[in-house]
Amino acid sequence: MTNKFLFVLLLFSINIFAQDPKLSDNFTVEVGEEYGETDGKFKSFFKYNNKVVAINRHKDHLIIQRFDPITLKEVDRIEHEKFFKNKEKHGFEKIMRIGDNVILFYAKWNRKTQIESLEAQIISLDNLKIGKQKEIIRQEGKIAGSFRVTGNSFFITKIGTVDKFSYKTSFDEKTLLIEYRLKPKFRDDSKSYDRISINVFNENLELDWKGQVEMPYTEKKMNNEDYAIDKHGDFYMLASVYEDDSTDEKKKKKEGANYHLELFKVKKNTNTIIKNEIKLGDKFIDEVMLYEDVEGNIVITGTSKNPDKGKSRVFFSTKEKGLATGVFTMKLNENGAVSSFKNYDFPLELLKKYATKKEKKKNKKISKEEDEKPGLRELKINSIVLNNDGSFLILGEQRYTVIRTSYSSTGKQRTTITYYYRDILATKINADGTLAWMQKLPKRQIGKRGQGTMSFTHMFAGNNHYLLYLDNVKNLNLPEDKVPYVHTDGKGGYFTAYIINDKTGEVKKEAIFNTRDFNDTELEHFDTDKILPLSDSEILIEGFEGRNKDFLVKVSAKK
Repeated sequence: MTNKFLFVLLLFSINIFAQDPKLSDNFTVEVGEEYGETDGKFKSFFKYNNKVVAINRHKDHLIIQRFDPITLKEVDRIEHEKFFKNKEKHGFEKIMRIGDNVILFYAKWNRKTQIESLEAQIISLDNLKIGKQKEIIRQEGKIAGSFRVTGNSFFITKIGTVDKFSYKTSFDEKTLLIEYRLKPKFRDDSKSYDRISINVFNENLELDWKGQVEMPYTEKKMNNEDYAIDKHGDFYMLASVYEDDSTDEKKKKKEGANYHLELFKVKKNTNTIIKNEIKLGDKFIDEVMLYEDVEGNIVITGTSKNPDKGKSRVFFSTKEKGLATGVFTMKLNENGAVSSFKNYDFPLELLKKYATKKEKKKNKKISKEEDEKPGLRELKINSIVLNNDGSFLILGEQRYTVIRTSYSSTGKQRTTITYYYRDILATKINADGTLAWMQKLPKRQIGKRGQGTMSFTHMFAGNNHYLLYLDNVKNLNLPEDKVPYVHTDGKGGYFTAYIINDKTGEVKKEAIFNTRDFNDTELEHFDTDKILPLSDSEILIEGFEGRNKDFLVKVSAKK
């Protein structure tokens, strides 16, 4: 009798935990009519006035769609058949919005004339007409970039240089910077000085000004960290500069970093660098970025860290990257000099939440050392959210890849790449530079195809920040002393929201919908980078019903 009772109780418990969780009442979810599938090599969504425009490459066709964000219906579709079959379209590398236009960019290399060029084509978001493809940059000789080899264990299919051009826009997205490095004169970094080409355009891709500057230090002596352009067309570049020729991050028996930051400013229509040195004191910089705020000021934000440590192996030595220990901000004056420097360390109690045993043990050990602080592994900054009152939110997450190589008994090599998107760190800084609050938000996303359904997106409604992402349903009520369950990319999941009160930093977590059981179908082809913000409180997602139809989903936060 007792055994029967225990068996019934066990079945009852399993049934209770197998039930779907209660979905949030703080959101409304609307689903639009289905339309013909168009997903292909790329697809980008843009909000323009009271319509949404999608531009995508489906096979070799260019398809432009227009949607009504109220009814969620497709209201227009223009198909340019075999658009990318044309030889002029070879070298396509980027699509981005500038003002009221979307630009397609094509990188070209003419081996015969030894000329590198960049061509562009405007698509109007107003009338959806495509302009003529035109050359906007022309450079004699080769441009430097990243070297890439593609292929498999037995064959190399392609060797080449990629990421030659860097693209940045001003805060209002009406000024475009295209920056590139000329091929070095010397292969020896200790003799070579980077030469940077600056090209600034308006929203109609008309050249505003261009210039070329040579860096004041050799490639060995400095590292380029980030670039920015302001609304006036002035160019900024941030670099880390070593104090000697050793390239050591820290010298033995010496406190502080063996490098400092320098901000280079090049005013519009000049080729002169204005240098501003930024001393770091006892801080070591991990991640750093430049951005323009609402008032047109250039701000530097990043993560500080422990210094890297050398590790001795049997036949070689390696470096262990220091953990990120806090976030920092720097405000600049009109000349580019630092007017304020603020650093905010991560409290140990915050780091203990949702950490693995290994992470807790490591941080406990580090906290006892004088020259190190507890921290987070591989913390990257995702975005800076600017509030109207001058305060701002720094959003980041632990993001990294692990490459594993194995060999079969026959000697065949197999290499796999695993992508990890882990805990979110949200930090609010008040307008006066004081820390408002800091939150560590657990998630554990793992995949094999790049970002896919992983990472998160942000929106703001009422007095709350919403961080939206796909999660394992088991994490909905996760205790602080537990490690999050894994969400595997491509395996469905619950679209989930962290709801953070802007003033207090108080956090709630709610499930919005299940992608495996959505409107009597499964929401497939859900990718985080295709989420389009419609307003502060609304986002748009494109779904796929599993056969040959797409549909739109609008998620709105109730204010």
